[in-house]
Amino acid sequence: MKKEDAASLLVYTIMLILALLVGLLVIRPLFNDVHVELNPYLFTIIVVIIGLILNVLLIEAGHIIGGKIGRYNIVSVNILGFCFYKALGKWKFGFRNFDGLTGETVLAPKDEKSNPKPYIWFPVLFYLIELITCIILYSVGRGADLEQKFLGSLALSSIIVLVIGSMIALYNFVPIHLDSTTDGYRLTLVLSNPVNIEAYNELLRIQNLQREGKEVTEIKLFDIITDFTASLNLISVYECLGNKDYTEAEKIIETMIADPKKISNVTYQRLVAQYLYIRIMTKPIEEVRSYYDENVNDNTRRFISNDISMESLRAYILIAGLLDESQGEILYAQSKIKKAMKLALPARAKIENDLYTDALAKVYTVHPEWKDTTKMN
Repeated sequence: MKKEDAASLLVYTIMLILALLVGLLVIRPLFNDVHVELNPYLFTIIVVIIGLILNVLLIEAGHIIGGKIGRYNIVSVNILGFCFYKALGKWKFGFRNFDGLTGETVLAPKDEKSNPKPYIWFPVLFYLIELITCIILYSVGRGADLEQKFLGSLALSSIIVLVIGSMIALYNFVPIHLDSTTDGYRLTLVLSNPVNIEAYNELLRIQNLQREGKEVTEIKLFDIITDFTASLNLISVYECLGNKDYTEAEKIIETMIADPKKISNVTYQRLVAQYLYIRIMTKPIEEVRSYYDENVNDNTRRFISNDISMESLRAYILIAGLLDESQGEILYAQSKIKKAMKLALPARAKIENDLYTDALAKVYTVHPEWKDTTKMN
């Protein structure tokens, strides 16, 4: 199970526990204290639907207003799959998937001064306003007489709406990447290093060009390295690898692995795997062997041999075939290729498949006798 999936499962569990506790300890007893016009079950279903729609609208309204204040153009607004999007300068409607729990607002930076902080903070502000409003309405309605059905309904409605809003807020503001991109995760990016704001805007620019079917040119390279800027630099790395420009790809990777402390261990190790792949593909084997023995420590070797990613596996195939000369290890690596390809980003799948094919072909030039028993998957 991936880290994102495990974290998502934990958050969903907490959301469910929150809903059950409030339902049993607050909402259910409240039905005994107040009267409502409708059947309690029908009343609850109606309020839940209204509360869900209201909270989704509040979040996306916060994104829209915050995006405008932060100097962004609004590209699309998706609410539970109902998507309003801009195409050729005109707003259109359609049903689309979205990266989020309940919706997504897509932005395009206007210029270098575009700042995503208002886009992230305004949904938080709207939730706090909702929280205060619901507490006030609940307090007013809670003290109503049994015959004051409207006030009783108000108390019940406010607490149900608040629970729904709190569940969505818990998911949306948790500061890690879950099964979709959360505002909390975006906030950790932009607060961890100011250069991440620039990188975030560059990512939005690239995504919007790709969405419009336009060619992505002049991708910005970042000298200040963080996990996020490294992910942006990797776009250029893969472009170079796809064009077999190993020299330029090697230069970009060297800047990213110069200081391992600036990036996470997984990011660093996979960059090293990319670097080893390039060196083995382009340098004399004895030179590569010397570099590998002197510069690659045991931790990196273990990581590359155990990691299920195309970056590590294609490097491992070259290491096993040309440095260790182990046919068995190549077979072991090949058994994990299908799973690794599923985890690869769709935009990089073809490049990764070509790089993997090239790695096996290089091994076969040295060990042609292995070709029949270590076939490409």
